[in-house]
This record gives sequence, structure tokens and C-alpha cells, in this order.
Amino acid sequence: MKVRALVPSDVDNLREIHEKFYKNEFEFPNFLHGFLCAFAVTDNEGHIISAGGVRSIAESIIITDKSRTPKEKRLALYNVLDASEFITKHAGYDELHAFIQDENWYRHLTKIGFCPTKGKSLVLEIR
Repeated sequence: MKVRALVPSDVDNLREIHEKFYKNEFEFPNFLHGFLCAFAVTDNEGHIISAGGVRSIAESIIITDKSRTPKEKRLALYNVLDASEFITKHAGYDELHAFIQDENWYRHLTKIGFCPTKGKSLVLEIR
């Protein structure tokens, strides 16, 4: 097997693989735009076995003084999110992620437009 950079001529083959196996799971990713790196794993004859890439995501991290009134916390949240959305758009991202452990904040964020991700969120800590 060989790992090599993904090239534009790989896209049609990857679309076929996606259509056959993944069309109902997620949209076909544009590996040639917005990725830090995209690559293919090929067999000895050069046929793609797998392809992938690494892209960065915009993540909102918020710390709130929970002793404040509900109104203050809600207004502060809206201000933080307005600023976060502005920064996210201007940095060229089309999604803003939030990883929530608190059910109350989860409800607030879903009310204003956040939605669950497709699939389950996982993390690999790189040390």
C-alpha cells in the first residue's frame, strides 16, 4: 500500500465510492478545498482503497458565571455567539461547533439553531 497526496483526477473515483457506500450517511466532501491535507491510500496497482483528509473546525468554547441571573446569562450567550459567528464566517469556516455537557446549555443552543452533528463525535488526543 502507498499513501499519496490526493489529486483532482481522484475525485471521480471517490465520488463513485461515496455514491456506492456512503450516499445516505454524509455529503461528499470537497477534499480539494478547506482541508489541511487530503490523501489517498492505494494498492500496488495505484487503485484507491481509501482516502481522507484533515481539516480544522471552528469550535466555540464558553465559560459563564452561573451565579448571574438567567437574563444576564442568556444575553451574554447571545453576544458571545454573535461574535463567534462573525469570527467563524470571516475565517472562512461554514460551521461552528460546540461540545456540550450541560443539558440546560444544550437546550439553549438548540433553540437558537445549533443542531446535533451527523454521526457520533469522537476525539483522538494527539500527544
